[in-house]
Amino acid sequence: MQLWLIILFLLLGFLIGSFKIVSEHLFKVTGFLTQGGLFILLLTMGAKIGADQQIISRIDQIGYQSFMLALSVILGSIIPVKLFSNYWRIEVKVTEAEKGVKAKKEENNGEVRLTYFIIISVFSGIIVGLYLITPVLFALLDLFTTIALAVLLLGVGIDLGRKRELFRQATFGWKLVLIPLLVAGGSLLGAVIAGSLLGLTCQEAAAVGAGFGWYSLSAILIGQLYSVELASVAFLTNIFRELITIMILPLTAKYRGSVTSIAPGGATTMDVTLPLIKNAAGEEAVIPALLNGMILSSLVPLLVPLLLKL
Repeated sequence: MQLWLIILFLLLGFLIGSFKIVSEHLFKVTGFLTQGGLFILLLTMGAKIGADQQIISRIDQIGYQSFMLALSVILGSIIPVKLFSNYWRIEVKVTEAEKGVKAKKEENNGEVRLTYFIIISVFSGIIVGLYLITPVLFALLDLFTTIALAVLLLGVGIDLGRKRELFRQATFGWKLVLIPLLVAGGSLLGAVIAGSLLGLTCQEAAAVGAGFGWYSLSAILIGQLYSVELASVAFLTNIFRELITIMILPLTAKYRGSVTSIAPGGATTMDVTLPLIKNAAGEEAVIPALLNGMILSSLVPLLVPLLLKL
């Protein structure tokens, strides 16, 4: 899918969500369509991986590359945010926006279930690619991917547009906006440094790092725009990023501070890792974490294609 189409579907969805063009009932239907599009995308990505014997034969090397890239992007995110928090103290007033976040606890639990759904979908696709796919079906995979990606991007835009009210209700300054920018820059730098040692070009490594933990969308974009092998690296890298974040988050909050604890999770701080950040870092970290995740999530579909075209 062309970059302008990605921006178009995101912008269209954002406008629909912001101005509530459709009813709440249709918003719920949109959520189901988004999950359906995500399932098709992940299934087709897995099928492409399974059908590519070269990738399957190098899965151990790809796994090693992904793990090292994940460690590097996490470290690259933590260092600048920690340095930043040493010089500028951030204070966040608990507002009605946070009450809304608390009310979303069940929704965040649903995001954890979605993680398992994503992993199962990819591995189901790999099995299909290994044993069941036919030449005719393989030729249709790109068409399925394009249609499903359009649906997914529209849904993502709608979701971001609907959450715009949280920013109006929250009290914060420019310092909070700087956090996701530091996380983004640190992730890209960490990925490029590790990638140069692992045999990846700067372009490839940066595109992987620009996933910011959003393993489903970033891998799908890379698979469609570049190669299935690099998409496999991106998927595993961002899976490892989320898993490592979950393991180190309490220690990061304890020894590096509440603001720094936001950095490792990347885009996942708006959903999967948000409850963990709240428990480990306290109430004051919730709004910065939510804002961080939303900004990074909005950057993924823009940065990944852009970096691949450099």
